[in-house]
Amino acid sequence: MISTGLPLNSTFIHLPGIGRHRERALWKKDILDWNRFLEAATNGILSPATYRNAVTGVRESLWAVERRDVSFFTASLPECELWRLYPEFGDDTLFLDIETTGIGTENNNVTLIGTFSNGSLSLFVAGVNLSDFPCHIAKYPIVVTFNGSQFDLPFLRTHFPEAQLDKAHIDLRYILASLGYKGGLKAVERAIGLHREPLVRGITGQDAPKLWQQYPVGDDAALEILALYNLTDVVQLVQLLRFAIREKARKLKFPGQMVMADDQESLQSCTEYLSEWLAKHRSRESSLETLRRLAVGSNLHYS
Repeated sequence: MISTGLPLNSTFIHLPGIGRHRERALWKKDILDWNRFLEAATNGILSPATYRNAVTGVRESLWAVERRDVSFFTASLPECELWRLYPEFGDDTLFLDIETTGIGTENNNVTLIGTFSNGSLSLFVAGVNLSDFPCHIAKYPIVVTFNGSQFDLPFLRTHFPEAQLDKAHIDLRYILASLGYKGGLKAVERAIGLHREPLVRGITGQDAPKLWQQYPVGDDAALEILALYNLTDVVQLVQLLRFAIREKARKLKFPGQMVMADDQESLQSCTEYLSEWLAKHRSRESSLETLRRLAVGSNLHYS
């Protein structure tokens, strides 16, 4: 349990016969977690006729957490409530952002994938180590994106058919929109006061394909800027999810103890990671020429 928000064991809306109204009613009765729920059911405080199936669901929920079974909650929680998983399953969550050669999945390709999990960034680049991505994502049962339902995941399903993508998906675009923060990623960041490094502050998603095109023809800096832009997107997703969870819990008026964490905790520096990544891959032939040759030879379609 690593982040800020409503404890998962205070969630009841995944149980049979319980919606938001009954969940709040339970909280008002000081039934703030699953163990208190079972005590109240045993002591007759809760109607057996009303909550019999929910009692079974609570016992199954406790067992699911013990065995770290995210799929149990993915199947029972409404999709718009999957954000509730993160405070309990933060270590099992992968933040994800991709760059491509264009918008359409059929005529374009994935060029970069940036991820963040367990305090560490990872970068996968076409022609270098992009083929490692399916093994990487297979480790995580929860994926967080911004607009990934419309962009990232369709691209990944098309170009990585072997990848395990049937996961709990927290799409921040829709969660933040439900809180009144609508628009693209950069607009939402500005609205809640997040900032970017000057080097990538003015770059948009429309610039990403252009930067990739510049790289194979000799512009080494283009790859570095594109990678820094991608990694920055990923780190911002972490901040945005933490913000969204706090706001969601506040609107729910949960009366119990919140799970708290420092928003700056465990956020790896994008520039430091990128420097390490470049040094690692440069060391193979001591220059970016290797990467450029691999990118040119990866049969990517440039648009």
